[in-house]
Amino acid sequence: MTKKDTEKGQAGIYISERDARMFKRLEKLIVDEQKFLIPRLTREELILATNVPKNKFAPLFRKCTGKSFNTYLNDFRLEHAAKLLVLHPEYKVEAVAEECGLPKMQTFYRLFLERYKQTPTQYRKKNRQK
Repeated sequence: MTKKDTEKGQAGIYISERDARMFKRLEKLIVDEQKFLIPRLTREELILATNVPKNKFAPLFRKCTGKSFNTYLNDFRLEHAAKLLVLHPEYKVEAVAEECGLPKMQTFYRLFLERYKQTPTQYRKKNRQK
């Protein structure tokens, strides 16, 4: 494989053009079409929709993002939740969690706290639009 046939993924690992194209198909579906908002989005659904080989799926996420599939999805979900908390103060936290694809409150709070080092309510108050 030549340098021309590779590019560096976000994880800093060189990936082949073929792998980069496969990941771009996955990314388009997950991000551009906002599939990350589907609470029970499965690997199998994405594999079928993008024709990415099953044995390539997990390694692609690791190589291209440095994250697991679930972490990658949850990062987008949490970003979406953070925006909703600020833009829609009338939404209950439970509604935000459900809207962003994390309907289990315990999971939503744990992930939100890990990522933002504060609860969703604290985040909303601190980032309230003026």
